[in-house]
Amino acid sequence: MAEDTKNFAAWMRASDIQSSVSRCADLFNSGVFNSNSSAGILFESAVTLLLIHLNDLLQKAKTDGKRISFVDDIEITETISDVTDLVRACRYAACHVPSGEHKIESGKFTFCVASGYGPTGFVINGKEMGSDYADDIAVYYGKHRLYLKRHLLRSFELVAQIYRTEGHW
Repeated sequence: MAEDTKNFAAWMRASDIQSSVSRCADLFNSGVFNSNSSAGILFESAVTLLLIHLNDLLQKAKTDGKRISFVDDIEITETISDVTDLVRACRYAACHVPSGEHKIESGKFTFCVASGYGPTGFVINGKEMGSDYADDIAVYYGKHRLYLKRHLLRSFELVAQIYRTEGHW
């Protein structure tokens, strides 16, 4: 009986991984993340759904000892040490409106988008925020900047490769 439960749990986990990989790939291939779509009505919903599924994959990889840990273009803080932490914090902000992850000092900065090069697109209390790349889209949740290509797509490709290679799905 215990073996059946263990096998079922493993099957469910593998199914969740396969589903999340498929959903993320579908979102990236849908065209919703084109720079022309970043002001569209579905853009925020697509980013939120991507964060939910990608965070699940990254947390599973972390549990499996395969943490995705690059730090390029990430501001390291007490709670953010790499891309896995950044995606987790942004997913939390996207899914929990009253979350503190939206705050910058005494204000809120929620789902602010900078498409293309514009490093000073937003200035709050003297702090410049924007996108440092012409070929990417930056999304802000509070002080956390998340790039679609450099963070989300790259971490997805890395985590999907882990599970494809190991045959977990």
